[in-house]
Amino acid sequence: MRRYQILTIALVILMLASIAQAQLIQEPRFVNKFLDDFSTPTIVPGQSGVFSLTVNNPDQWNLTSPMENASLSISIYQYATLEESLPVSDIDIPPVIVESGEPDMTMDCGDIQPGTNYPVEFTIDTERKTPHGSYFSQSTYFVRFNFTFTYENVTYTMVSRGHFDETQWYQLTETEAGAGEINQTYLAELGYDGLIPDSAFSLKIPIPMWPFYGLVALTGFVGFLAFASYVLDNPGAYPKIEMKLLRLSGRLDIHKRNILKKFRK
Repeated sequence: MRRYQILTIALVILMLASIAQAQLIQEPRFVNKFLDDFSTPTIVPGQSGVFSLTVNNPDQWNLTSPMENASLSISIYQYATLEESLPVSDIDIPPVIVESGEPDMTMDCGDIQPGTNYPVEFTIDTERKTPHGSYFSQSTYFVRFNFTFTYENVTYTMVSRGHFDETQWYQLTETEAGAGEINQTYLAELGYDGLIPDSAFSLKIPIPMWPFYGLVALTGFVGFLAFASYVLDNPGAYPKIEMKLLRLSGRLDIHKRNILKKFRK
C-alpha cells in the first residue's frame, strides 16, 4: 500500500513538472495580456490628451521568471476617416508624443516581475491644422506597439497589427486552423514571436451647440404662438392672459407702424 502511495505521489510530481515545463511565454493566452488597461483620449484639434496602458507580466503561477530589459516602442502610424486613410508619415502636421517630440517613442520598462505590471503614460499633442476630418466624418489615429524583453535568457519580440502590410496580414490570419488563429510559422519567418493589440485615439471637432439652442428657442416660440392663437380664438377662457396678449399685440402693431413710417420717409 505504501509503495502504491509513493508511486502515486511520484506520478503527480512528474505530471506537475511536465505541465510547468509546458508553459511557454509566447503562448497566446499570455501574449494577449501583455498590454492591458488602455485609456485612450478624444482630443480637440490644437489641444492635448493623455494616453495610458499597462505592460504586464501576467501570470505569477505559470510565468515564474521576470521579464528582463523590457522595452515598448509606440508609434502613431495611420490616419483614417470614413472617406480616406493614409500613413501618418504622409501628413505635414501629424500628432506627436510630447515626451519624444515625434509620432513615435520607445520606453524602457526595466524588469517586470511575475504577476506585476509597468504603467505607461504619455501625452499626445496636436495643432489646429492637424488633420481631423469633419463634423460628419471624425478622424481616428491608430497606434502600434513593439514589445521586446528577455525571459529566461531568450529574447522575445511581440508586435501589433500595424507592423504588417495587407499581404502579410492576410497570410498570417488565413490559416486552415480557423478564424482567430495565427500562422505561427510565418510569424516566426517575419522575425516575431507573438501578436499584441493595436490601439487608437480620436481627433474630433466639437459639434457646436448653437443649432441645438436655436432649435429649442424655435420650438418654444412656435409653442408660444400656438398657445396665443388658442387663447385669442377662445375669448374669456383665459381673461388675464388674453389681456396681456392683446396689449402685446397692440405694442407690436405700434412698433410696426413706426418702422413703416421710417422706410416711407
